[in-house]
Amino acid sequence: MTRSKLLFVLSILWFTSNAQNAPDKVIYEVSRADESIIIDGKLDEAIWSKLPRGGGFVETFPTDNTLAKDSTQFMVTYTDKAIIIGIVCYDYSDGNYISTTLRRDFNWGSNDNVAVYIDPYNDKTNGFTFQVTPNNVQREGLVLLGGQVRDDWDNKWYSQVHQGADFWSTEISIPFKTIRYNNVAQWNIQVLRNNLKSNVQSAWVQVPQGYRPSNMTFSGQLNWDIPPKSAGSNVTVIPYVAASAGKNHEENESTQSDFEAGFDAKVAVSSSLNLDLTFNPDFSQVEVDQQVTNLQRFEIFFPERRQFFLENQDLFAEGGFGRSRPFFSRRIGIQGSGDTRRNVPIVAGARLSGKIGSKWRIGALNMVTNEDATAAEISPAQNYAVAVLERQIFNRSRLSAIFVGRNNLGNSAVAYDTTTLINTGELQDEFGNPIAAEDTLITLSEYNYVFGLDYNLATVDNSWEGDIFYHRSVDPNVSADKKYATGAFLRYRKPEFSVRANFQRVGENHNAEVGFVPRTGVTNYGTGTEYNFFTREGNQLQRHGPRINFGGVLTNDWDRLDNDASLEYRFSFLNTSYLEIGGNWNFVSLTSSFDPSRSGDNELAENTEHSWTSYRIFYRSDRRKNFVVRASVRNGGFFNVKRFNAELGLTFRLPPIMQIQLNGEFNRISLPDPFENVDLYLIGPRFDLTLSNNLFFTTFVQYNSQTENLGHNSRFQWRFKPVSDIFLVYTDNYITDGFQTRNRAIVFKINYWLSL
Repeated sequence: MTRSKLLFVLSILWFTSNAQNAPDKVIYEVSRADESIIIDGKLDEAIWSKLPRGGGFVETFPTDNTLAKDSTQFMVTYTDKAIIIGIVCYDYSDGNYISTTLRRDFNWGSNDNVAVYIDPYNDKTNGFTFQVTPNNVQREGLVLLGGQVRDDWDNKWYSQVHQGADFWSTEISIPFKTIRYNNVAQWNIQVLRNNLKSNVQSAWVQVPQGYRPSNMTFSGQLNWDIPPKSAGSNVTVIPYVAASAGKNHEENESTQSDFEAGFDAKVAVSSSLNLDLTFNPDFSQVEVDQQVTNLQRFEIFFPERRQFFLENQDLFAEGGFGRSRPFFSRRIGIQGSGDTRRNVPIVAGARLSGKIGSKWRIGALNMVTNEDATAAEISPAQNYAVAVLERQIFNRSRLSAIFVGRNNLGNSAVAYDTTTLINTGELQDEFGNPIAAEDTLITLSEYNYVFGLDYNLATVDNSWEGDIFYHRSVDPNVSADKKYATGAFLRYRKPEFSVRANFQRVGENHNAEVGFVPRTGVTNYGTGTEYNFFTREGNQLQRHGPRINFGGVLTNDWDRLDNDASLEYRFSFLNTSYLEIGGNWNFVSLTSSFDPSRSGDNELAENTEHSWTSYRIFYRSDRRKNFVVRASVRNGGFFNVKRFNAELGLTFRLPPIMQIQLNGEFNRISLPDPFENVDLYLIGPRFDLTLSNNLFFTTFVQYNSQTENLGHNSRFQWRFKPVSDIFLVYTDNYITDGFQTRNRAIVFKINYWLSL
């Protein structure tokens, strides 16, 4: 009998005697290392043969109840300074490992890798993940709300990989100073493996299909022989210097050069509580926003990308619902979005966040911005403050209170009058159209505050989840009536079936200026359900099923405004390709005039009603391949006209060094005679070159016919030491008519991680 067959038989015996590794029924006993370990990936120190091995990995894809044929085993130990994890990934299939890039923070689903998830708070909700590919490419992230992974978080840890004849192994060292944790004897741990070459995903603790494998509900116990001690003095300073030069050609300004310096600092108040400080922060290395074709009536949401605002983001930014957030960090230091985005100088900021004991989390944020020198009349200096207190209730549910505040620090002798600016047409949107009073969130009042309570329901078995919230805003010189936002959401979910319902009501005078509330004075409701049919093993179709959604918007006097309904049927194939076919029905009663073509030739009157249907098909090819296609077509009505929409995404890889992407979108709005059709193009090629694990070059071009802009952003990054980088960033924008230069800028930046 070969070694591979022997290992598999032994695993089967172990598996049948222990059944599937169920949550809370598997335990790993971790003990202190009695010898030094060299992090080289080989696991050849004597201690690795003495430690217990976690094994019996169960498939999470394509099935969820079968032992993985290519076994995975892990071991955990620790020293005074770090947790050390050794993992062996056996591989008995032919061919090379699938590793698409050498860039840090790789895509988990598109690369062979092994991932460790640690819940050091023992709350089955929040934690950290550390992931490694067979080429030792690293990805780390924060685990939020039970299973969401935010890989924007960067910190210092170490790993090495060794590749053998029928296995690859890794050693991972995670300094205690890198993570936040409670000094308790029980943590939780989950280990996942994406064996993409064999098209199998597996987990140490069984995860039913339909759930995120990263959900900390599905984790085993990590029992310490001695509760981890505090990491001791833990202060990190990250200074930076940046030099830049730029010119606004559109305004015929002279070239402006600048030199900036500042720092971030991280101070561990305790092992579970952290203080982050920033002085004169610089975000010039942050990638530009991905542009969109805007055919909506309301503000578009763009995600936060700035590092300082990302850690513990769930604590600050997840209050309310997606269309009623009391805090949206992009309100601080940013005006506009896309090619109209403008940075407002942040003077300094501080954030205190983390755990107190086993049940409490706290968060406090304070930021001061300077006035925007290019638009001081609508952007004076401001002080922003956020405070959150959260209590875990029962096993996984949470009750939290939030306060969000903005105070105008501008000279009170200067009477900033937003109403006057609006009425004179001085405030304009990205298309140069005057902003109407009811459409703007800009206000220059003395202050704006929002208070609120949120209750988040999450059951132990993950079947039920929900949310109830009530928020209230406070403004000077505004009636105290109807200044609330409230809502409720409930979902029941099993692998085969899920159903949800939601309700939200926002008062006419509710004003969350530092939040994201694009529409006030409305009541939203919705419901939806989906069903999954799982096929038998060996079928090329892994699962399929329908999804139905229905929703609507009413005035707060219960008059009908909007409705939408959709019916889709989804097909997920064993080779990771995906097909979706569906249709939509929409109804809109306009509360203000609107041109759905954005051309100025099809202005629809206020109080008119419109309904239409459309049909859509979406396809994504096998994402394991070096050439991946993503395409969708939508056709049908759109208000009083016809709309044809086509989107195409092409990805070509020369792994692991190069990746080329081409994303395009075409919209044709067919207007009635005598007007010409409106054709809108959005094209975004992207070139990614990863010369090594520490050397990266990216070029991103975006052509947007709607905003008549061609934008280009190139970024060179050299990570010369852990979490220490040199950036060279070049950006320019052109007017598409004649390709005249709008502006150009180049930035050189160095930051260095200094542990004190």
